Amino acid sequence: MALESGYIIVDNARKDDLGRRGFANGPLYSAARPSYPSAAIDYFVSKLRIERSMHVLDLGAGTGIFSRQMFPFVARLTAVDPSASMRKALATSSPEIEVLDGSDVAIPLEDDSVDAVFVAQAFHWFDPPRALSEIHRVLSSRGGLGMIWNERDESVEWVAALSRAMQWDEKQPYKVGTDFSEAIAAGPFTNVERIKFDNPQTISHDGLFQRVLSTSYISVMEDRLRDDLMKDVAKVVEKLPEPVVLPHVTDVYTATAQ
Repeated sequence: MALESGYIIVDNARKDDLGRRGFANGPLYSAARPSYPSAAIDYFVSKLRIERSMHVLDLGAGTGIFSRQMFPFVARLTAVDPSASMRKALATSSPEIEVLDGSDVAIPLEDDSVDAVFVAQAFHWFDPPRALSEIHRVLSSRGGLGMIWNERDESVEWVAALSRAMQWDEKQPYKVGTDFSEAIAAGPFTNVERIKFDNPQTISHDGLFQRVLSTSYISVMEDRLRDDLMKDVAKVVEKLPEPVVLPHVTDVYTATAQ
C-alpha cells in the first residue's frame, strides 16, 4: 500500500474486499455515523440550483444518511449502492426513496436521466476516471455534481490521539484533507469549487465506540486484532467527559458537467 497525491493506493483485491465486507453492517453504520450540516445541504441546493421538480442521484448512498437530507428538496431521489446490507437499511428506513443495486462504474440509470449527482463519503472508494465518465453519462446537460465528506477534525489533540489508536494513519482508505479538485476537473466537469463547514457530533462513549467499529477496515479485522485496537481506543475515550462532542470538518465540492 503506497501513498500518492493524497490517495492511499490499495490493491484492487483489498479494495473490493473492504467494499464488500467492510460495509456489511448497515444498521451499525446508520446508527453511528453523523449526518451532514444543514448549511452544507443548503449550499448544494443554492449552488447547484436544485429545484423541487428535479430527479437527483445519490451514488454510493450507503444507508441513506445524505439521501434523507436531500430528499425534501427534490421530486425524486434515486439511491445507488453496491452493498446489500446498506441498501436494505436504506429501504427499510426510507421506503419513499428508490434504492438500486449499482456502483460507481455501473449506474443502473439511462443516459441524461438525472439533474444532479451527489456522492457522500464515497468518492475515495471510486475509480475516478471511469466513475466520473459514468456520472457524466447519466447527468443532463450542464447538470450538477456534489461531493461531501465528514472528516474528524484531527487538529484537536484528543481526536488526533483517537485516530492514532484507530491505526488510521496506517490503514485509512484515503488521506484526510485530500483535495479532490484536480481529480474532478480531470473528468468532463468544470466550475469545480471546494468549501468546508464545521459539523460537531454530540455522542456518548458507547456511541463513539460504535462509530469506531463502523470503520471499514476495523469491521473486517480478526477478533483479536480488533479487540486490541479497541483497548487502545478505550484509553482515549474513557478520559473524555460524557457526552462527547466529536468535531468534524465537512469537505464539500461542486462542479458542472461540460
